[in-house]
Amino acid sequence: MLVVVFCLTLSGCFDPPPQKGEGKGPEKSGTTPSLAGEKPTVSNDNKPPLSDWKKPAAAFLLTGEQHGYFEPCGCSLHQLGGMARRGDLVRMLAKDRKWPLSGLDVGGTLKRSRRQDQIKFLLIFDALKSMNYAGLALGVEELKLGADFLLQQQIADPEELKKSVALLSANVVLFDQPDLGWPVPWRMVQVGDVKVGVTSVIGARLRDQVAPVGNNFNITIKDPAEVLPAVIEKMEAEKPAFMVLLSHGSEAEAKELAEKYPQFKIILTAGGPEEPEAKPIVVGKTWILEAGQKGKRIGVLGYYPDDAEHPFRFDLVELDDTRFKNDEHMRDLMRNYQQQLQDESLATSDELLLRHPSGNTFVGVDKCAKCHEEAYTVWKGSKHADGLESLKVGHPGDKDWIVRIHDPECLSCHVTGWEPQQMLRFESGYITEEKSKHLVGQQCENCHGPGSKHTALEEALAAKAADLKMDDVKAARASVSRTLEQARTELCIQCHDSDNSPKFKPDAFMEYWEKVKH
Repeated sequence: MLVVVFCLTLSGCFDPPPQKGEGKGPEKSGTTPSLAGEKPTVSNDNKPPLSDWKKPAAAFLLTGEQHGYFEPCGCSLHQLGGMARRGDLVRMLAKDRKWPLSGLDVGGTLKRSRRQDQIKFLLIFDALKSMNYAGLALGVEELKLGADFLLQQQIADPEELKKSVALLSANVVLFDQPDLGWPVPWRMVQVGDVKVGVTSVIGARLRDQVAPVGNNFNITIKDPAEVLPAVIEKMEAEKPAFMVLLSHGSEAEAKELAEKYPQFKIILTAGGPEEPEAKPIVVGKTWILEAGQKGKRIGVLGYYPDDAEHPFRFDLVELDDTRFKNDEHMRDLMRNYQQQLQDESLATSDELLLRHPSGNTFVGVDKCAKCHEEAYTVWKGSKHADGLESLKVGHPGDKDWIVRIHDPECLSCHVTGWEPQQMLRFESGYITEEKSKHLVGQQCENCHGPGSKHTALEEALAAKAADLKMDDVKAARASVSRTLEQARTELCIQCHDSDNSPKFKPDAFMEYWEKVKH
């Protein structure tokens, strides 16, 4: 497996932009205010995050669209993100600096809706709970887990709910029973001495991705306009310092909501870029904030009620491996997660089975080596051959590595006979090391296709089979032949994608090809 380095450093800390018709306003010490059209400040220093902020009366971590990345978004060194580093950020702010701190997530925690995703959802839920998150909005990914699964997560005890994460949505109803009380339509969150009202909606334009009209999925998505006025009235009756809307939809929908419901001072929206600029979109007196995707950056909102002109500050904190350590509780959660994957034998489950379109089966590299000795020698000396081993030992010098040999999301690029983008196992592909020793590592057939027909015909040719047709032999050879252009544009990027090999680009292909050319 090729090892590449990915490390971007971006830091921007923003006071409120001026309202329409107003001046810029005074600068705060150590802070560069941001005006519309400016790019975020770039910083390459290793200062502690938010080091120029004074202690807020209340602070929130603002996150969302994690898409299943509990750890940094790929297996390359120095990538950003990870719950273990987020936990360290919480330690820095809540424990070391004594900030009153909570968290809000706009949803989109997963990629799919398989059994592994159910397990991962509970893993993420536990992680958010340990970091004192108050609410997780229901988005498309959460709803695709199904009404039954979501209702199983209900926290019925009001006192217990106060100490946990609420699944939030004002416009989602399960089983046509709004009185179920789950998801929670809104909640009042106490952070230090500050009371904040929080609610959530999923964009009506996403309805067809979850519960198309005319289909019964036991999930009803109402138009936000049907529910928000009543929710706002109930929250305002509790006299919060301010109100927050988690909007799981597009940026355009968030702007529409800000115009229609100016009672929300903060709207955290999904649907933005993976790496947004760290500044608010201002609609009237409402801030629309984006936190990005995959947990690489964590939005932090600070509230300063004594500053009537500028009560909020916002920044995106990059979770790099220089300033942040791995929180041990998060690492324990990851170990437990990997153990559960092993206990449930998810990598061998029928849920992941996929028939190869060629109809052929995988035979393993030893079969290939009988004719392709030179190519085999190159492969044997490459990191591709150690693909499975790398899931056992991790990067050199990594003493905190957690074994991942039972994780389908990892196996799909580290063994032979899996579809890497869908993370599905072909019927004849690798199952376990004991059952599939011939398919250990990233082998020939992952690029050339399963070789059962090709090898059978070559063996018949060597044996001078009487009924053998050379046209069949030639056709089989052609079926496993690949051009350099196919490798450059179609094959390698199946595993060396933007997450796992961010420097692996078509224009740099030859640099990588030199390591494995055969």
